[in-house]
Amino acid sequence: MRIFIRPVAGIVGTVAALAALATIGLHYWPGTQKVTVAAAAMVPLLLTATVALAVVCLLYARAFIRLAVAIAVAVAAIVVQAPLWRGEAAPSGKTLAVLTSNIQLGQGDVGELAKLVRENDVDFLAVEELTPEAAQRIAGTTIAADLPHSFVRPDRLAYGTALYSRYPLSSTATVPGFALATLTAVATVPGRGDVQLFAVHPVPPLEPSDWADELKKIEALLHGVPEPRPVIALGDYNATYDHVQFRRLLAGGYRDAGQLAGAGWLPTYPTDKTYPPLVGIDHVLVRGLGAAEVTGHEVSGADHLALLARVG
Repeated sequence: MRIFIRPVAGIVGTVAALAALATIGLHYWPGTQKVTVAAAAMVPLLLTATVALAVVCLLYARAFIRLAVAIAVAVAAIVVQAPLWRGEAAPSGKTLAVLTSNIQLGQGDVGELAKLVRENDVDFLAVEELTPEAAQRIAGTTIAADLPHSFVRPDRLAYGTALYSRYPLSSTATVPGFALATLTAVATVPGRGDVQLFAVHPVPPLEPSDWADELKKIEALLHGVPEPRPVIALGDYNATYDHVQFRRLLAGGYRDAGQLAGAGWLPTYPTDKTYPPLVGIDHVLVRGLGAAEVTGHEVSGADHLALLARVG
């Protein structure tokens, strides 16, 4: 029986190695086809599955030349994902705690969100998919006392967004050109001066060209902030590290706090299924700041993990 199984294992292993190579290609593919955009979001999972299958099958088949190629593909996969894990030196001194939470059409438990804010001494909170009813519920929690300065733009369904701050806010505005509210403000932080804030929520890639256009607008928005003002841009980006369109934001001094902290692969969506989150689409981007820690936290009724980052 083994004499028949080994050739089959060799074929399966070869196909898996080719699939892994194609998956690496997705990391660099800038296209906006629905299939490739969706597949790129799953790159870490696809790489893990295809590389493991290729190595196991080719080892069993004793196809050592193809096994060597599969191992080379595995090394390339590690190189592609390594920036998520590498990390940099944590900032010295006091950090700012920032939290972003998509509360799924206003259905998230704002009491749990308030508890997260208080227990983690959060300085800035961004809330996406904020409905008028959810905004009223938040106003009745301890968030109102802990983060007394706010710029709140609730709306129906997924269209509303809010920024809550421990420190005074100025230059508040809703940024035009986005289907879902994107907000900007300047926070005056004692000992740090002005910090530019953005709460972002580009559209999901249901129509990939619209999604790519909004990410391009965010890129222009971020890169339009004059140096050397520190920037914190947090929210549901509806994009992962493996999307070229997202990595284009990481230019001009901008970094993903998760990468800076070496948080690794941190999937945040979806949390309302029987299986665990699969994609990391919630992010905190910073300029002029480091990051000490980035963690995900469940909020009942929401379909995203709330993402907490300590930056400074």
